[in-house]
Amino acid sequence: MQEWNDDQIKQALIEKQSFAVFFHTPFCGTCKVARRMLDVALTIEPELPLKACNANYAGASVQKWKISSIPCIVVVEKGTASRFIYAVKSVDYLLAELRHLTGMQHLRIVASSDFPDNTP
Repeated sequence: MQEWNDDQIKQALIEKQSFAVFFHTPFCGTCKVARRMLDVALTIEPELPLKACNANYAGASVQKWKISSIPCIVVVEKGTASRFIYAVKSVDYLLAELRHLTGMQHLRIVASSDFPDNTP
């Protein structure tokens, strides 16, 4: 996941891009767990336009969006913040929330328990 700073975020907003930014801090335990889940999500769906940003060095973005706690994923659609995700529940949840940015929102993770047992 590429690290962005305030300037890169600002430029992407000016260009009306669609992306998500994972705001974190280095010593936040919950942020570390969230990052691992996001890394798994990116392994499953490498086209997700997901960036990371150390909130300690992104004061302008944190203030602009009034981010109230970390971790926070800001979903930006065509240059406008559309959602703020504070509860990183699961990889499946993250994929469901972020796949619309790639046009693949109809996909979901299928577990083996979703299939009936075909044994006699």
